[in-house]
Amino acid sequence: MVFRTRKRTLSMEGCELFNIAHSDISPPVQNRFPCMRSFIFNLFTSDFDIKLEKSKDSFRLGTCSLYSFLSDKQKQEIPTFFNNAMTNLVYLILVDEGKINTRQRIRSNINFYYCLAEMAFKNGDHNTVILLKAALENTAIKRLKLRPFKRQKQLTQMFEKAYGTFMNCNAGHLKQILDNNDVDNFLPSLLILLMHLNKTREYAKCYERLGKFPTALQNKQNQLQNIAEKYYNTYKNYQEEIIDLYLKDPSELKLLEGVTGKTVSAKLYELSLLVDKN
Repeated sequence: MVFRTRKRTLSMEGCELFNIAHSDISPPVQNRFPCMRSFIFNLFTSDFDIKLEKSKDSFRLGTCSLYSFLSDKQKQEIPTFFNNAMTNLVYLILVDEGKINTRQRIRSNINFYYCLAEMAFKNGDHNTVILLKAALENTAIKRLKLRPFKRQKQLTQMFEKAYGTFMNCNAGHLKQILDNNDVDNFLPSLLILLMHLNKTREYAKCYERLGKFPTALQNKQNQLQNIAEKYYNTYKNYQEEIIDLYLKDPSELKLLEGVTGKTVSAKLYELSLLVDKN
């Protein structure tokens, strides 16, 4: 019988941005028969599975660290972190080791991130799911028109049912945020939380200027503010654990430097055009 293993689907640059490049990914060996334990672990566990598990843990820690930026002085940095991470992820899908990927390689990378999104969803890390979803739906990826696997279609439908879409301001996820009080196991998207917090605050101000006081709207704004403060107080000591994916300035990425385009989004799109020439 021949066992088929999944090929490597995470570049060294990806490992570095996820802060797992130098982590110990070997299985823990304890008690008796360490050689047999190691043999069995390696027989049924691929490099794909190990890096997927490590990435899941690293992204969750990165999500927790982002909540430590929910103070009044630092929360304006969160959208920049999100944009950095999304752009870096799209780049990692398109590029490996400084070279444009083939379509087959891109398909493998997309599969890795779908698997990571599924694990994050089951792990309650909805911030990571929505981040990965945004990267996978980026125009630079979508224009390649790669046919998704059946499981990827199912996951896309599951995520949209749970969160909604950016077209309806992720109304489903807003409801989850308002209804869930488990700050240890439910990690909401900071981008969605801040978007609705800012929106309700502005709406309330507009009504007050008109001499009206929308009680329901004010109560929702207060509820969102209390939720943000609760997550900040729970994770305020995690700031140093933020992963490099959020901090790396995409303009410093090697292949983007030589691509024409006035914005980073335009550069990514131009980069994706090179896939067809590869």
